[in-house]
Amino acid sequence: MLALGDLTQRRGGRIAIPVYLANAIRLPEPVAQGKMATTTHQLHASGPGYEVELDGETIQLPQALIEEPALYDRAIEAAREFAVEWAGRSPALEQFTNYLRAHHPTLAEQPPEVLVGLFLIAEALRRRIEAHRDTIWAFILKNSYRPLFLRGRFDLVVGNPPWLSYRYVEQPDYQRFLKEQIVRTYRLLSGRGELITQMELGTLFLLRAADLYLKPGGTIAFVLPRSIFSADQHDALRRETFKPELGLFWTELWDLEGVEPLFNVPACVLFGVRGSQPQRAQRAQKEEELAGEEGIPGEVLSGKLPRRNANLAEAEEALRVERVRFFLNRRGRRSYWATAAAAGGLFSFYRDRFYQGATIVPRAFWFVEVVPSSLGFDPNRPPLRTARRAQEEAKEAYRDVVFQGNVEARFLYATLLSTDLLPFGHLDFRLVVLPIEPEGEGYRMLTAEEARRRGFFGLAEWLERAQAEWERRRGAKAEASDLLGWLDYRRKLTSQNPRAAYRVVYPDVNRLMCAAVVRPEPGAPLRVSGQEILLAGFVAESLTYCMETEWEDEAFYVCSVLNSSVVDARLGQLRRRSQKTHPHVHKKVLDVAPIPKYDPEREEHRRLAELGKACSEKVAAWLAAGGAGEARNIGLLRRAVREMLREELAEIDECARAVLGV
Repeated sequence: MLALGDLTQRRGGRIAIPVYLANAIRLPEPVAQGKMATTTHQLHASGPGYEVELDGETIQLPQALIEEPALYDRAIEAAREFAVEWAGRSPALEQFTNYLRAHHPTLAEQPPEVLVGLFLIAEALRRRIEAHRDTIWAFILKNSYRPLFLRGRFDLVVGNPPWLSYRYVEQPDYQRFLKEQIVRTYRLLSGRGELITQMELGTLFLLRAADLYLKPGGTIAFVLPRSIFSADQHDALRRETFKPELGLFWTELWDLEGVEPLFNVPACVLFGVRGSQPQRAQRAQKEEELAGEEGIPGEVLSGKLPRRNANLAEAEEALRVERVRFFLNRRGRRSYWATAAAAGGLFSFYRDRFYQGATIVPRAFWFVEVVPSSLGFDPNRPPLRTARRAQEEAKEAYRDVVFQGNVEARFLYATLLSTDLLPFGHLDFRLVVLPIEPEGEGYRMLTAEEARRRGFFGLAEWLERAQAEWERRRGAKAEASDLLGWLDYRRKLTSQNPRAAYRVVYPDVNRLMCAAVVRPEPGAPLRVSGQEILLAGFVAESLTYCMETEWEDEAFYVCSVLNSSVVDARLGQLRRRSQKTHPHVHKKVLDVAPIPKYDPEREEHRRLAELGKACSEKVAAWLAAGGAGEARNIGLLRRAVREMLREELAEIDECARAVLGV
């Protein structure tokens, strides 16, 4: 609205700009025959209408009123007035009808079912007044239905939708609605439901707004996070494989990453046109025939603005605009937009061998440290407390959680976070309590009840307290999953192999790619206060990706290739170059780097394995000698390691180029 200021000054006469406060993507649901009762009157609103949610309660809006917006507004205002007058008492329908006859005679002439519906609305407002929650509910009721009358009426829709990931939506009911829209209605995940938690709602808002409000042939332009360029959860958006009946296709793209100050997250602007379904199909066929060579016209904007919210004249003077074309590069199930069309290539043999580690959260429940004692302790049931680092790094809801108790050592495991990994090495293991035990080539979970039945009282008490805290702090979301189900989300914990001899691990989050070989040894000792505790093994955590292998040479070969600058350079197009948080790598590295299977007959493969082992031994000796010192900045430590391994990394790069065919 502020942006319209200069334009409106050039136009004479009065200008009306309607503004509605409503949920633009969740419209009222039609109900052919509604039914609702108050707590004190067994009255039901019948007849056609629409249902909306008001402060946790479902309210029915009679269709007869909605068909006349001016009448509807007066009706809601009358209901609010009556609610104010009767707050603290229990009125009957007759008293409400008499009130309308005296003050709003036009409304009193409505059919009986409409009067009942309006009375129930007044009762809902009265309850909120009595609960001291009467703020904007009448205003919301006046506006909530209006999007119904705006459908398909606009030639142009522009906006900056909410930038919020699906996982941050607190209301379970609203999460269910959003999931239905994302997965089924608009097919934004293309069978990749595991990405739902990362889904950016701005993309759903874009498609939903186009679907509901845009005329055929109309244009939509939205400001969005630049993650739509490469993030896996936006693959269907880039490929235009979402709801085909929508007929929406992309016509222009602006890259705003080089503009500052702007937002805290790199941004872009995406333009689309709503054509017919055949038009969209013809465009998709043409794009396929050209193998993506045509691309989308666009602009790359860069420069430093004189201030936030700079006006157009200031922006035009400060920014450099480069006209480009953005090409959709495809690699299997992965895609990304870039200003150059990348050559296709093979995929890594190891892509499906890597898996994301387990979601060991809330960390305050599971990450622990042994409480030292000058008097000694039982190493089979050591005294534990929530690790201080886990407390410091915890989300606000769990920052004050501190568990203490003795837990059986057979449930103590080692793990690493992404910030513990170095090229060819890692910092100290972190200690975690986990209710698992080896079973074949995986693990099985133990409940508190089973642990107590089998005599593991320390673990049982720990789990019971953790479940109680989970239910109290998790709130409504706890109903969707219990604590152990969350811990073993998608079996990322129990499917890990306790018998794996070697693990190649790389951090999910990094600016420069690095990897290390971890050699888990069940029964490895942990020394505390002069005593040894035997750990049950190693598990990979969700901030890392891990590959298991029985062969030492294969492990060090893969580790060497992942640490090469050749692979890191190939990740460039999939990374966001400037942001406050580090970018997620996921399995992108294994899409852009087609690492072939280890072949001991090939000299480059053998040499990479030898170099990987030598580098790992050198880093381990450096750490053991205190090379890291007191430094805890992982970026500085990784640079120090690369500097120490400069000669070895140069040879690794040479071998990696030969192996990858660069």
